[in-house]
Amino acid sequence: MVIGTAASSPQAAARSGRRRLDDRPLAASSTTARPTSANPTTADPTTRSPSAEPFAGHLHLDETIAPVLVTDFDVAAYTRRGTSRLPVDTGLLAAEEPLAADVRTALGVLQRLESSALSESRTMLATATGNEARITAFLGTWLVDRYWQSRALRDLLTGDHPVERPQVQGRLHPLRTLRRVHVGRVQPLLSPLWTAIAGEAVAAGHMARMAIQEASLQAALHALSPRLDGEARRVVDLVAARHQAATDFFTTEAIARIDRSRAEAATARLVLTLGSPLEGGNIPDADLPAALAVLGAEARDRAALRRARYEITRLLPGPDLPDPVLTALPRIGV
Repeated sequence: MVIGTAASSPQAAARSGRRRLDDRPLAASSTTARPTSANPTTADPTTRSPSAEPFAGHLHLDETIAPVLVTDFDVAAYTRRGTSRLPVDTGLLAAEEPLAADVRTALGVLQRLESSALSESRTMLATATGNEARITAFLGTWLVDRYWQSRALRDLLTGDHPVERPQVQGRLHPLRTLRRVHVGRVQPLLSPLWTAIAGEAVAAGHMARMAIQEASLQAALHALSPRLDGEARRVVDLVAARHQAATDFFTTEAIARIDRSRAEAATARLVLTLGSPLEGGNIPDADLPAALAVLGAEARDRAALRRARYEITRLLPGPDLPDPVLTALPRIGV
């Protein structure tokens, strides 16, 4: 049975919408009124259209800062690269030796950090960072990448179980539990305040945070790889390699903004002071200290984790407050 008329089809509605757009008078798109017989008012010759302003769309930047930042990273090529589920041979994995308990704990922490990309992107896009076209274009593909990377690590722990998830073994201190409430209930209300205070400079802070998070994830996966064999090691090495593009993008974006203005450098310092990039979405993970004890067992791995942060913080003004999360790293041999 046919419901409605042909005019109610999506195609007809689209054609109707185009006709309505095409029928609009050209004067309606202008920001200044043109004198007509019905409107004899003469436009003020000193009035400039907002679109003609050199910093149109930027509320807080001035002539000392380039309004559009373009780095050497090819965002278009990254988005065209495509992304898909990373293959995990769960049958082969089941036939191999089970993962050690401490390795499973570390892998579970990294899996949850991978899956925090949606929370991180919500924090970024709710502020002036969402107005940066290159950043938003990159995030569209990056979110899918992080999802499949998280899924691959989850498959190592659950064998592609449809509902099972890696469980947190530890318990948070009551004060850390309150922070989870703060992140979920209070932090979303602070995004407009961030934009009002920092403006476009907050993008430098977000890029710095994500540069450290991506580099830390890559370093942690490299540290865990020698503890694995067979299919598990292959998957972890694959996920680590796929982090390179995101590490390059966020690092180049962060450094370019930090070098562009002192306000952006100061904002980046503030963002890093307010939360650790190793806490995905600023939500504490009770198993993170135990995981760092595994990931930082070797001096070279501890150095790599600290270097992931230092590559950004060395460029920032003021004293570098150490990341409190990294205090869980073993001190032997440092």
